[in-house]
Amino acid sequence: MPEFEFEHAVVGGGIVGSWTALHLVRAGKKVILLEQFSHPHTRGSSHGETRLIRSGYEEPFFCEMMPHAIRMWSELEIEVGKTLMVNTGVIGIAKSPGDMKHYQDTIDNMKKYCPESLDMTDPRIETLFSRLLKFDKVHGVLMDSSGGILLAQKAVLAIQALFRERGGTQWDNSPVQRIEHIGEEEVKLYVDSQRVVKAKSVVVCAGAWTPRLLSPFATLPLQPSAVKVYYWKTKEKGAYTEKSGFPCVLDLGEPCIYALPSYEYPDLVKICIHVGNANCDPDARDKAHFDPKFEKKLKEYVREHFPLLESEPSIVETCMYTLTPDEIFLIDTLPQHKNIVIGSGFSGTGFKNSVSAKSDRGPWDQKRLKIQ
Repeated sequence: MPEFEFEHAVVGGGIVGSWTALHLVRAGKKVILLEQFSHPHTRGSSHGETRLIRSGYEEPFFCEMMPHAIRMWSELEIEVGKTLMVNTGVIGIAKSPGDMKHYQDTIDNMKKYCPESLDMTDPRIETLFSRLLKFDKVHGVLMDSSGGILLAQKAVLAIQALFRERGGTQWDNSPVQRIEHIGEEEVKLYVDSQRVVKAKSVVVCAGAWTPRLLSPFATLPLQPSAVKVYYWKTKEKGAYTEKSGFPCVLDLGEPCIYALPSYEYPDLVKICIHVGNANCDPDARDKAHFDPKFEKKLKEYVREHFPLLESEPSIVETCMYTLTPDEIFLIDTLPQHKNIVIGSGFSGTGFKNSVSAKSDRGPWDQKRLKIQ
């Protein structure tokens, strides 16, 4: 088999792998990015048009990261000359006394790490609850003014184009069959049974396929899960759009439910429940069985709180999560092989952070998840 030599290889051309590859090539390294499917595709976790971006979190280290991430997304927009973020704001709602700890922790963290993003007096709040949102009682409301929508697929393709322009090599339709650790300065990647890539190190950002790819080296606490993504039709044209001033909405209760303004499809609002519905083999996700209680809860929520939306979804799509037990990223090296790096377990929340997934106090490491 022909061998191709690089300094570093990155496996997985989603948002995490693409950013990783770009950072490496910007550092002057000879890098290859390997993606098992052709782009764009819908099989992983980075497809689709939109993702929510926000600064407010109940975990302090996420709040600490986000000003850096938003700055880096803005710098990327300038570099590629394209809009990749739509600043709608994100309204956070505590609808019951049980949500108040999450609400107060978020406010305290924002005051410390990104005070400029916290807005308690946005005039839209009163307008929203008078017509577009219906809650019998709200215990707390905050507006994250720096938040909004990331244009997901557009961002991935822009980052990859920049990676290639800067000298990076990208192979699509190139599934990595196995990784062989030769030594602390060499790994071999066997690609589609026909080619071998030699590199000093490999960064595995393969999402739901990561546990399988790294199973010869470690048992990873990563759970591939299929989730449903829902789009709901408006009863009144233009009611829930960014242009009309409708922000993203985040319910701070459990399980988390979030909404994005109509953007991907005309007069369809994206409202989802943040929960992994079905454990599944990522190669057989279309056969996954979904617990109907989550869809039932979401329908009830839309019917109760979004008076100008139909209560049955118009479009339902499938996406992959890769969950860690605490839903915090796993970014580390393998215990015995320091030149095999893992970037996975982004648990449905990592798109926004992928540009800058680091923090002095972020518990990303193998000790936290007891990698063996």
